[in-house]
Amino acid sequence: MNIVEMTDIVKHFGSVEALNGVSLDVKKGEVIAIIGASGSGKSTLLRCINRLERITSGSIAIDGEYLVETKDGAVRYANDAEVRRMCGKTAMVFQHFNLFPHLTCLENITITPTKIRRENSEAVQQRARDLLKTVGLEAKENAFPSQLSGGQKQRVAIARALALNPEIMLFDEPTSALDPEITGEVLNVMRNLAKEHMTMLIVTHEMAFAREAASRVLFMDEGLIVEQGKPDAIFKRPKTERLKAFLNSMI
Repeated sequence: MNIVEMTDIVKHFGSVEALNGVSLDVKKGEVIAIIGASGSGKSTLLRCINRLERITSGSIAIDGEYLVETKDGAVRYANDAEVRRMCGKTAMVFQHFNLFPHLTCLENITITPTKIRRENSEAVQQRARDLLKTVGLEAKENAFPSQLSGGQKQRVAIARALALNPEIMLFDEPTSALDPEITGEVLNVMRNLAKEHMTMLIVTHEMAFAREAASRVLFMDEGLIVEQGKPDAIFKRPKTERLKAFLNSMI
């Protein structure tokens, strides 16, 4: 069964059509890398899945339940409680970390499970410490974001997302704000998640990572999925001139 089903998604920002009838099915355990030039609709597609952006038309189902449908020309989202429950199956890692500067690493990870989800504080703290160990930062639990490198901040952001026990991880260019020498430490965490069969959709400019870690690669251009397939097919045997030109500019 597909864990995400997106059908004929259209998204307008004023007169700009960011998505132009995109359809995408995601199976549980898939690692999908989404590539393409800036402004091609990659991040918008990701943000529609967890309703950070409201679609103009189309339908989205998560785990077989409709988050939003278009019927008789009207876009209808599920009620607020159902939207929160369905979107709670996802967690997102942003380009610029979005850590709370006044909270320690441990507090950044535990605040949502304890304050919003009302989970047991002791259990959440233990899970947070385990996750800090998973991302190689067990010694930084009492450090503040200002005391961390960019790569360390992003690894804390990944641990914070994982603390929500998501079924789907969404990564929006997680390494684009990092210096090249520390990008690898974040990609290593993501590689390990891929090996554990975490369902992931990753907007990325890291072509080597997409080729190595993804089970499927999507190439987007002008609000459309132009090509998709196994990494070898996308990178070695591109079918369209648009993809060939993009790869030539990136590799």
